[in-house]
Amino acid sequence: MRTRLLSIALSTMVLAGCNAMPKSGIEARTRAHDRMDQVTAAMSRKQALNAFETGQLDKARQLVTAGIERHAEDPQSWALLGRILMEQLRLDEAVLALNRAVELDAEHAESHYFLGVIYERWSKDSEAAKHYTAAHQADPAKPQYLMAAAESRLAVGDVPAARALIEERLARFEHHAAMQHLLAHMALLENDAAIAAERCEEARLLAPEDESIARDLCRMRFRAGDWPGCINAVEDWHARFKGVDSALDQLRARSLVLVRRHNEARSVYRALCDADPENDALWRERGLLAWEQGDWDSVQTCGVAIENLRPGTYEATLFKALHARSTGDLLVARKLLESLVKADPDRPEGWALLAPLRAAAGDAVGAAKARDIAVKCDPTRADDPRVTGVFGSDGS
Repeated sequence: MRTRLLSIALSTMVLAGCNAMPKSGIEARTRAHDRMDQVTAAMSRKQALNAFETGQLDKARQLVTAGIERHAEDPQSWALLGRILMEQLRLDEAVLALNRAVELDAEHAESHYFLGVIYERWSKDSEAAKHYTAAHQADPAKPQYLMAAAESRLAVGDVPAARALIEERLARFEHHAAMQHLLAHMALLENDAAIAAERCEEARLLAPEDESIARDLCRMRFRAGDWPGCINAVEDWHARFKGVDSALDQLRARSLVLVRRHNEARSVYRALCDADPENDALWRERGLLAWEQGDWDSVQTCGVAIENLRPGTYEATLFKALHARSTGDLLVARKLLESLVKADPDRPEGWALLAPLRAAAGDAVGAAKARDIAVKCDPTRADDPRVTGVFGSDGS
């Protein structure tokens, strides 16, 4: 009985002590609990990040969610949850998590950036631009945020704004190869091929092992009309990366033609056609070069190849006519060309070739008409395989 009375007395004293605890003590205890929750949440976030980086997405989500349950006011935890959900392709949920991070910290750069990524995937370019810009403004030292902000302006067609954004901060990132590469593409969009090639050359010097920059340098030198530079760039690309790229070799072949290194160009075109015999564009360019060299057997070969791939193609008939003319069969050549200009009267090559054949057949009026139409179609050229720029000077 005495023991029971003592227990009751002690309990009463403890309760009385609790009731008597001052307000400051309660607040201190609350803060201590909050600190403990924050520490626990931070530990959960760190463990979740480790799991995320090793591909354990479910485990990472469980860990960071547990941390959020302990401390829901941590924007970093919400941002990490958003990234995990993105990797799991649960994009709607990811947006909710990332938006919660932004609500807690309006300048949380990472959350804005990944919101931009999601909206870009959804083709909501204006929303993406808004978040990319916010990410860059929150953390201007991170180049990927600047580039994303600039590229988002490109996506909505505002090239001057994108270029201005990069250029006004270029002093900080002047040795950043990707930044120079992006400026090169902007210059192309503004039809300034010379500046594009110059920027791409700077990017190439900054990142000599970047294969994509090296490839683009070939194209941009070609677009700028720097044929020797294009040839050198393609040869350098092959030497450094040991790769196979028929599109670059085609640019090299075109450039060799334009600097009149025809024999080298012919070898390149032969190899390209052997490697890709279904590519009628290659046969077309090879045939035009053969025409310029007076290699009529090769002209015939190219015409037959094109006819097999695309029956009735302009160049297939043109090349047949050239071969017939070379063998002295002017009647067949003239008939082929008559059918060609009837089917496609706006191309000058057929008319230019037809004029002397009509004259040889005694049709002076018809010959004069053919010459007039050829000149009207392209007053700068006559019986020439590069009438209207068939080898292209714009990289196409």
